Amino acid sequence: MAPELRNCSICGRLFAYQPGGRTVCSRCRDQEEEKYMVVRRYVRDHPGATVFEVAEATGVDEELILQFLREGRLQSRGFVEVVQCQRCGTYIESGKYCAKCLQELDSQFKQVISTNRPNKPDTQEKRSSRERMHIKD
Repeated sequence: MAPELRNCSICGRLFAYQPGGRTVCSRCRDQEEEKYMVVRRYVRDHPGATVFEVAEATGVDEELILQFLREGRLQSRGFVEVVQCQRCGTYIESGKYCAKCLQELDSQFKQVISTNRPNKPDTQEKRSSRERMHIKD
């Protein structure tokens, strides 16, 4: 299947979009990565800095810094009051969900998976040895 052509959401250039991928071209993605490294170094050297302070010092847009936080690429105590859990609204340090919601979602996923599995008896033990996979001599 051929990739779909789309315009970059940042610069407008045409690029080959892969389903489930980012909506930016490789050039803009590389520029974002460079900005991320600048922000990362600043946060490492100035722990507890606020988003505004990081944006002011690095020249990186506050919204892009928030995107790095939501993606879980950054984590700092100074950012706690900025990012909220998308499920319950609790303030979190990074990512999309708080630890409690992640645990609840994990439990729910496991429950759905276990109820959707067919209840077949384990036929593996009942098969003869010649039906099992082995290395031929």
